Amino acid sequence: MKRVLLISAHPDDMEIGMGGTVAKMAWAGDEIVSVVITDGRRAPDPASIGPEKMAELRKDESEKAANILGVAKTKFFNFESVASEESCRQATEELIEVIASFHPEEIYTLHPELDRHPSHRAAGRICLDALKENNSNIKVWAYEVWGLFPKWDRLENITDQMERKLAAIDEHKSQIAAIPYADGIAGLNRWRAVFADPHQTSTDGNYAEAFIKLK
Repeated sequence: MKRVLLISAHPDDMEIGMGGTVAKMAWAGDEIVSVVITDGRRAPDPASIGPEKMAELRKDESEKAANILGVAKTKFFNFESVASEESCRQATEELIEVIASFHPEEIYTLHPELDRHPSHRAAGRICLDALKENNSNIKVWAYEVWGLFPKWDRLENITDQMERKLAAIDEHKSQIAAIPYADGIAGLNRWRAVFADPHQTSTDGNYAEAFIKLK
């Protein structure tokens, strides 16, 4: 058993990028805390409910999805965005407090350079900045969402957890109404498993998630 901290820029990042691995860790008995930095109010709004109601809805969706995956607790920082230096600084300070109180042994975040979404890159930088004064041996992994990794340090077989991952993504109904995230990530996870190694003679599973080690 270990303590694991998950960091997302938006309410659905973790589920899309590493929901299978989260379910796998929860099944193994790990204590998992999820941090969601922004409230997601700027997301696609196909029903035109407005930013305030969208933020409330996405929080509810996030909690339901986390429950499916086995996340013990979700902390919402409730930033409208992390587009400014001030918001990033404040988010970093809040994350420092979470790390100090939870004492995670592993942290998973978005990649600070390879992800194509600016808020995702900001989340990765916030994570690394929060750890600058931490001298512990916390392992930090980046998961992929909007930026495909050209290479990786770890592949996690999530074949047995894929159904649970897709169920968690399905809880984000406000978002999948606009973009079919489940279809896209299922294809990527399938590709990762099939093309894991150009020299392999068989695959370890049908679906896999990729991670890059940051620290």
